[in-house]
Amino acid sequence: MQPHKLTVNDVFEKERRYVIPLYQRAYVWNRLDQWEPLWDDIRRATEEQLDAQADAVTGTHFLGAVVWSLSKIVGKSVPRAEVVDGQQRLTTLQIFLAALRDLAREIGSASVGRLERWTINPDRNPALDEEAFKVWPSLSDRDPFTCVLTAGSRDNLLRNYNGRRDTHLPRMAAAYLYFDEAIRDFAGADEALAPLRIDAITGVMLSALQFVVIELEHGDDPQVIFETLNARGQPLLPSDLIRNFVFLQAANLGAGRGEALYESYWKQFDATREDTLNETGENRFWYEEEQQGRLKRPRIDLFMFYYLTLHTEKELNIGQLFREFSRWRAGQKTSLEDFLRDLKTSSEHFSRLLQPKGDDRLARLARRLQALDTGTVYPLLLFLTTQPNSLLPRVERDQTLADLESFLVRRFICGLTNKSYNKFFLSVLVRSKQAAAEGKSIADAVRNELLRSKEPTAVWPSDDDFARAWATRPLYVKSRPDRAAMVLRAIEASLRTSRNENVSLPDDLTVEHLLPQKGSLEDYTYAAAMPLIDDETPQKCRIRIIDTVGNLTLLTQPLNSSISNGPFPGKATAIIEDSDLRLNAWLRRDPPAVWNEAKIIERSKALFAYALTAWPKAEASVKPADVAVSNV
Repeated sequence: MQPHKLTVNDVFEKERRYVIPLYQRAYVWNRLDQWEPLWDDIRRATEEQLDAQADAVTGTHFLGAVVWSLSKIVGKSVPRAEVVDGQQRLTTLQIFLAALRDLAREIGSASVGRLERWTINPDRNPALDEEAFKVWPSLSDRDPFTCVLTAGSRDNLLRNYNGRRDTHLPRMAAAYLYFDEAIRDFAGADEALAPLRIDAITGVMLSALQFVVIELEHGDDPQVIFETLNARGQPLLPSDLIRNFVFLQAANLGAGRGEALYESYWKQFDATREDTLNETGENRFWYEEEQQGRLKRPRIDLFMFYYLTLHTEKELNIGQLFREFSRWRAGQKTSLEDFLRDLKTSSEHFSRLLQPKGDDRLARLARRLQALDTGTVYPLLLFLTTQPNSLLPRVERDQTLADLESFLVRRFICGLTNKSYNKFFLSVLVRSKQAAAEGKSIADAVRNELLRSKEPTAVWPSDDDFARAWATRPLYVKSRPDRAAMVLRAIEASLRTSRNENVSLPDDLTVEHLLPQKGSLEDYTYAAAMPLIDDETPQKCRIRIIDTVGNLTLLTQPLNSSISNGPFPGKATAIIEDSDLRLNAWLRRDPPAVWNEAKIIERSKALFAYALTAWPKAEASVKPADVAVSNV
């Protein structure tokens, strides 16, 4: 490796293309963590030059390290360097220089010519030739980068994006607008001084802002370099390293093969977008974070973890995801294209688990899993959902999904631990794959595993245990009200029949306590016979039973807020008038005059019949065709 200390001018003045390899991640820098610190460096260096007695710069500012590998020149092509590390920095500087160039042209700065040379290779037309650009991003970023570098002004850029701003703009366009505003503020409104300040910013690029550039020599391994270096403030994700590993291999398959494989199988990970940006400026679907226990991780890392668990059949450490992946892939005989094809197929199934649509059995289970926060079952679900109909017919698959949901919900209601779920669901996965390999029933294999254990760590609760917990254990927890809402929504679905209208429930229904958490004893007197457990006092009994399912219902937030902690007759009247849920229809028939612990127990028992419909337990392994599949 040959290290050099180069200025911005040294890097961009010469005719050269800095090409971002296919294996590099998309552009991820944001305002808070990178754009503002970079602008602070540039502004500080410019102010030092303006304050100096002479034109000499008083000091230098370090912009970080860049690693590239020079490529052989082919014919009349522009000399090319492949960027191994530092693509975020180089790309951001090009966006900054484009904003500086466009403003310099607008106000008549003498620096326009130099800035144009720093952003466009000479004698090349950016509208016709990609070799015109000094930096050429990876595939997923080329359209927004080209738009930003060629717009010519902030107004043109906004017109290109139909006037959208902030959360609706691509990240590169947002970076341009940030730098345009920052430079304008720094230059000021004085027509005489503004061009001089633009020239001063350009001046610091000549000698005050420097990189440490490492040029790789023949024999240097770019993958090792890439894995050990990080861009400023943005550590590499395990999935970034996996992409690097995969597409470095793809590059060895021949010219154009890597890009073809990327377009067919990997591009969706970078190109699938949400409608709005999150608080960090991210709107790529696969890079949004999902809760996993106490931590949040990008969806793509979670998917890679579950996919690898599915194929290795081992308990893995997500902190060692790349190491585990590279070790597994090295032992595989399938072609790179076959692997990528399977990866894409599995990712499509996983995305349906993350954002379920419709009301089929899988979608209902996926929604309820989000409340249960049980990611350990996802490798098994990936296996089940990717099986052909010949191995797992739809009716058997749906019955298996119903079995899994019953197992999980009953254990949740009964307050049983989920600490052994990693090992348990891995064993279910292994048995399922064995059954498929031997031509046996996958549905029977899953059911047998769910029924096998009688230990608290893996037992499928009986109807008696389920009923006891249903009536006595608190369901509502303030920190996770979504879990109680999930159970109540399932009961609402179970209450509906073919005689009811087919309506979709809004997502924002809230949990309401019929006996208020802050209700007065005057309005809600204790039951004559309190359902005490062990040595409970009436006060402790009420605290417990208030959060049990018999005291809970679903309401819209406005209705919930309006009835609050008032007396029960008024609350019941408001619910009767404004709620259309089947869960609340019982109030129309014979609303009780009082609401207390005895009434709560009575309603719990009534609702339990529907809980058994929603989450039945199979007592023996039978063919799924012989079992009625629940419609809830």
